[in-house]
Amino acid sequence: MKKRLITLLALVPFAALAQQQYTINATISKIKLPATAYLAYQEQGRMKYDSAAVQPDGKFMIKGTVSMPMKAFVLLGQNGENLKSRPNPDQIAIYLENGIIEINTPDSLIRAKISGTPLNQDQQELISSLMSIKHTEAQMNADYKKLADNNKEKAKLQALLERLADSRMQVQESYIRKHPNSLVSLNLLRSTIDPNQYPEKATVLFNSLNADLKASVAGQSFLSKIGKAKALTVGNMAPDFILKNTKDQDVSLSSFKGKYVLVDFWASWCGPCRKENPNLVKAYEKYKSKNFTVLGVSLDGGENAKAKWMDAIVKDGLNWTQVSDLKGWASYAAQLYHINAVPANFLLDPTGKIIGRDLRGDELNKKLATLL
Repeated sequence: MKKRLITLLALVPFAALAQQQYTINATISKIKLPATAYLAYQEQGRMKYDSAAVQPDGKFMIKGTVSMPMKAFVLLGQNGENLKSRPNPDQIAIYLENGIIEINTPDSLIRAKISGTPLNQDQQELISSLMSIKHTEAQMNADYKKLADNNKEKAKLQALLERLADSRMQVQESYIRKHPNSLVSLNLLRSTIDPNQYPEKATVLFNSLNADLKASVAGQSFLSKIGKAKALTVGNMAPDFILKNTKDQDVSLSSFKGKYVLVDFWASWCGPCRKENPNLVKAYEKYKSKNFTVLGVSLDGGENAKAKWMDAIVKDGLNWTQVSDLKGWASYAAQLYHINAVPANFLLDPTGKIIGRDLRGDELNKKLATLL
């Protein structure tokens, strides 16, 4: 009988053995009817949805099966609300896995607590560890909006927000280190640590995870991003590209070899870029006679992109070579350099080697002063 059972199991597809049967039981103490709860998750590259009506006692249940444990979102629309009309719907992140997932809240999912299965206990621990930071951040952002044109106070509050962001990062890193066996940690790592900005930190935290998480599809995808990002770290050769300048002439990065060159990714629509441009102009004017130049790469795109790009060049006095394929974020150079935020820059030595990244203001001037 035992041998026959093993034979039968061998005929069952592996995916079926890994399937997760979940039940979501939720209670909302003060509910405004009519109300509907929605479940949204991604499986095999496709978004999937489920829903349930919230009962008069504030309860709802959603049951289903997924191929493996995975992150999902539960969203709640109360008082007949259409969630499509809200930019920030009431929602909470949960994990679909074998067992009963409990959601309990006095009135909204933003204030809900989750429990019932191992991954959801991990998720609740993460939510709780970030709760005070989240509340402080929300209050600071609300205060920032009230300051109107008070730039002095805005600058102070911005500095506090940056310190708070550092605190958030520390809490998240600590969580990942303390939960090396949890899928929550891998997803947190993927969503908060950009390998392009923090290649070493991403590597260390990824290596702290257990072997199964690192070998998973999501884990291997993140590892690939780390590898690509490390190719753009200080000490490596900058990849070459060719784009059109403002006169529709081909310009290659390699044509600047023999000079120190700052490859500056920016766009006319980017406020921080335009704010930084005066610093670039000063650095360029100071060191252009000392074997230094700038290559501007614009991420402008869409309607009237070239006109907006050209207008910004003139207004900001950017008297160095400018190139763009006017494809916005789909720019070939942006893809090649894994640019997902601007401003961003790479300082290259005369051989084309990367010797600095994201140097701005005083930091750029100090670096150039030591070189030139």
